[in-house]
Amino acid sequence: MDGVGGKIASNLARYRALRSLPREREPIIVVVEDDDCFSETIRDICDFLEVTVRPVASGEDLAPVLAKCRPMAVLAAIEAPGQDGCHVMKTVANHDRNLPILLLTGGDPVLAGAADAVEELWGLSCVLKRPILPALGELVEFLCLAGQMGRCLGLMPV
Repeated sequence: MDGVGGKIASNLARYRALRSLPREREPIIVVVEDDDCFSETIRDICDFLEVTVRPVASGEDLAPVLAKCRPMAVLAAIEAPGQDGCHVMKTVANHDRNLPILLLTGGDPVLAGAADAVEELWGLSCVLKRPILPALGELVEFLCLAGQMGRCLGLMPV
């Protein structure tokens, strides 16, 4: 099969193989924020994908949540009132170096460079850095790939 049909068949086979494996993570995205800005913005798409949004107020509150609910991904701003994105990255690394992180840098190249250094220092393997919350398609792709990695989400981007 060539073209779109072959891609769909390939993705379907991969999907069936992944679904037969036990879940490593739960379909939960932890959003580290001091207000409900990000979690409210992504709630509709997460509801559609059957992903629970779990907001936490700060990076200090993150470790117990990671241990308790085994989320498939974390969303955090690198710099926000009462929060330090580099601390969030360190907390995630102490929990699971392969846990996907969507890190919002605010477009600041210095902060993005600091995030790169922390990512390398702590051996994080799945950090997606964006200046702002990505467009809908990229957000869906991130969530689907995080769900695939955690074997907890039934949808796949085509």
